[in-house]
Amino acid sequence: MNNTLNDFFNGLNDDDKEIYSEIADFAYELGYKPKRARTKDINYVFTNNKTKIHLLKFSYIDSQPKLKLKYFATDNYSGFFHEAIKNTIEEFNFKYTGCYKCGRCKDKPLGYIYEYPDGKKYFRCGRELICLPPLTQNEVPEILKLLKTQHEYHLLNNE
Repeated sequence: MNNTLNDFFNGLNDDDKEIYSEIADFAYELGYKPKRARTKDINYVFTNNKTKIHLLKFSYIDSQPKLKLKYFATDNYSGFFHEAIKNTIEEFNFKYTGCYKCGRCKDKPLGYIYEYPDGKKYFRCGRELICLPPLTQNEVPEILKLLKTQHEYHLLNNE
């Protein structure tokens, strides 16, 4: 574990330390380094020098540790991650949905789609991080898989 993250890890219980440490170590292996955001709150963004992309963020929201993650490179993820998209869309009262028309996407908009039981679909831009619900050790293997897939996507697309 990198000393850079000490102030984040100091506020965690033992279970959360194990979870976040495993995620941070894997991110390091992929070449992502944490950098503290210039805010009064504790926020660390992990960026890769090769891609210049940030894939994850460790932060505290309402005194609770949170992992924010990008994983649009696949739509093969469990309900836990699908519900995180819904929660993120609803957190902002559906305001940050739809394509921003920024020109970064080539063939089709890259991001997340959540479809409600009534058939309404909402799109969330893939440039945005998705805030995950509280984590358990059960989600860690899938998080690592999603990180690897997203990282490989950015390497392949020279982003």
